[in-house]
Amino acid sequence: MCGRFAFFQEIDPLVDDLGAVDLADPQLRGRWNIPPTAPIHVVTESIDPGSRTITRALRVARWGLLPPFATDSSFSSRTFNARRETLAEKPSFRGSLGRWRAIVPMDGYYEWVRDEQGRRGQPHFIAPADGSPLYMAALVSWWKGPGHHAGPAASEDGDFLLSATIITREAVGELRDLHDRTPVMLRRSELDVWLDSSMDDRHAAQEWILDDTHLLDDAALEIREVDPAVGAVGNDGPELLEAPLRLL
Repeated sequence: MCGRFAFFQEIDPLVDDLGAVDLADPQLRGRWNIPPTAPIHVVTESIDPGSRTITRALRVARWGLLPPFATDSSFSSRTFNARRETLAEKPSFRGSLGRWRAIVPMDGYYEWVRDEQGRRGQPHFIAPADGSPLYMAALVSWWKGPGHHAGPAASEDGDFLLSATIITREAVGELRDLHDRTPVMLRRSELDVWLDSSMDDRHAAQEWILDDTHLLDDAALEIREVDPAVGAVGNDGPELLEAPLRLL
């Protein structure tokens, strides 16, 4: 599962590496505690219908996918994650799977170890040990809804709102000790294929995302305990990544 993450890296090196243009709100930089329904950064590819020019861009989306049939934005509180096993079947996601795939860049994400009663305990931060970015497989959707949208995820005319979901898979190994689901973390070399709009059949995209050879090796990840203050969504800052204080 992925229900909280951090994204604080420099934008320019990221977009240069991905060959993307930066269309994101510059005020959304350096966040250490991002919850569902908040604005997040996504990387998408789109084709201009006239010139057929492909544009890869870093954009802002609401975290929680809003399919065309969603009646209001609160729907996104239930769709911030999507199981890779059923993407091609679920009405909320199957339309985006063939047309609107994306990646969510991040520095790391949080998981909480739960006790036998299901209560949330010590938070952990999962990130590449070498400090490199994580690239989570995602889907996006341009949602019209009632129109007149505002904020960093809205289109310039306010007619549409860009929304996104992060794809998850069954966790294995050490990650399973934290949660039974984990985000689908793509290797850098696989991003072009996932974003390629020519893979426009949702069943082909479903088959591709189920192939573990496209995924980052879990051995590249570091898991460490962090400050419990990250549990409150109002807290933000690099101090959240510090080890928790323990009384002797």
